[in-house]
Amino acid sequence: MNKIKFFANEISPDMEGQHVRVAGWIKSVRDLGKIVFVILTDREGELQITFKKGVVSDELFSKIKKVNLLSAMIVEGVVKKAKTKYGYEIIPEKVEIIPAEAPLPIDVFSGKTELSKRINFRTLDVRNRNIAAIFRLKSLIIKAARDWFYQNGFVEINTPVIGLYVAEGGANVFEVDYFGRKAYLRQSPQLYKQLMAGAFEKVFELGPAFRAEQSYTIRHLTEFLSLDAEIAWIDDIDPLLDVLEKLMIHIVKTVRNEGKIYFELLEKELPQIPDRPFPVMSYEEAVRILKAAKIPLEGKEIPHIGEKYLGDYIKKKYDTEFFFITDFPWEIRPFYTMKYEDSPNPSTPTKSMDLLYKGMEIATGSQREHRFNLLVKQMREKGLTPEKFGYYLEAFKYGMPPHGGFGIGVDRLVMQMLDLSNIREAVLFPRDPERLEP
Repeated sequence: MNKIKFFANEISPDMEGQHVRVAGWIKSVRDLGKIVFVILTDREGELQITFKKGVVSDELFSKIKKVNLLSAMIVEGVVKKAKTKYGYEIIPEKVEIIPAEAPLPIDVFSGKTELSKRINFRTLDVRNRNIAAIFRLKSLIIKAARDWFYQNGFVEINTPVIGLYVAEGGANVFEVDYFGRKAYLRQSPQLYKQLMAGAFEKVFELGPAFRAEQSYTIRHLTEFLSLDAEIAWIDDIDPLLDVLEKLMIHIVKTVRNEGKIYFELLEKELPQIPDRPFPVMSYEEAVRILKAAKIPLEGKEIPHIGEKYLGDYIKKKYDTEFFFITDFPWEIRPFYTMKYEDSPNPSTPTKSMDLLYKGMEIATGSQREHRFNLLVKQMREKGLTPEKFGYYLEAFKYGMPPHGGFGIGVDRLVMQMLDLSNIREAVLFPRDPERLEP
């Protein structure tokens, strides 16, 4: 017998009489006395295994009557046409069972167990194909993004997670003891990807980023998956908008072409392919709209309720769910952001942008300041000590090209695309201020 394991979607009634090897987890057992129907679920679908007294061995028949739900089962048997919703059944000849304890800690298939408990038993949770669909879609989004970057001349890089410097400034960093030296988990790969844009010209990276923030919202985590890109030889943010538009359209097209099954499982609508160009509003225009709606800012930051309002505004006006906000003031942007003019005024606009999708920021970026003297000056304006940025700052003395880039929150993109109520639904093992396991 062929020992390769068949997935559920690889078997059809046309295979009648063929010996197959299948495996999965027991979803249900229907015991009718002299016949037992077992539904086995694997990552691609479901299979019916039929145990009929007198057809299977007495040993197999006795064994299947004692099995617990969600036990793992490996079956070698014969495909037979049958009047089932699958059009076939499998008559077992050899069965191996890896038992599950009873009762189960979560209700895997009803979806009634609360999210926090489901996360505690994630291995069981994602045996539900509906839950697994979220992560299969996430994998497809990552594949689509990688494909687009490779097709468009980007070089994938991998840079350190532990470093000496704080890229974004502020206190929201995790400090680690690095053999007696003080180091930090990165807030983003910002500093390194800038340096590599100064050599490879177009780079991207997918990896974790960390924010030590006491935030308990449905959209924040202390560890998140960031997709970053950096591009040399730009002279404003238009090339960044162009790249983000093309990248997002490619992702949406890929999802529509290859991920339809995941949306069907989750009973969600497929995302619409956005038209280019995406609408663009300046920060000042956004503030005016929010002021008219009596939605206050958080300092100078646009609050989440403001993002949602702007998302609805853009949807009504342009019938699209993607749009940019540009030209944020210097005081709420990192030290490396390029200003439109060399001024210490905190309200000076910067060559910066955010991409919002369905009323939530999913990407942020800017043109970077590549001129050594101005970069040093901007560090000091932000209260940073240039001498502490050694290798990073040193590189700007040796022909660093004009450049810029962005970072995309992959978890947020998945959350918004599937209209999930909590970002933790889109992360296998989320980290927040209260969760450090599993």
